Amino acid sequence: MQIIAKNSLPTVQINGEVAAHILNASDHPGIGVSAFIVDVATDAGPPRHTHPYEEIFVIVEGTVRLEAAGDTIDATPEEICVVPAGVPHKFANLGPGRARMVNIHAAKDVVTEFVPDEADTNESYAYNRPGS
Repeated sequence: MQIIAKNSLPTVQINGEVAAHILNASDHPGIGVSAFIVDVATDAGPPRHTHPYEEIFVIVEGTVRLEAAGDTIDATPEEICVVPAGVPHKFANLGPGRARMVNIHAAKDVVTEFVPDEADTNESYAYNRPGS
């Protein structure tokens, strides 16, 4: 068994606060899948993006609006959402309060490609590695 300190993981910041910790499996021998451990404020979420693998959204707390392939769902802890590989998607916390979820990336390496989206005006998304 491996124990990984969450504060040792790279983070994503949105609007100046840590919104996710990134467990990139390739940084940890013996692990085969990656994950984002997400904790976001109301209205926060990443810009539209894709991955070359499936992403599974497991909402633990709150309501998250997930848009993918022209579909929109207001997902709660009662749903598990799976976005297929290559499908542009984004999410935002609908509030009130924080949304917490674990987003499983079916790959050893996290790969994210951002997609132009005229409706997205959030330019505060930042990736941070510990010690940088």
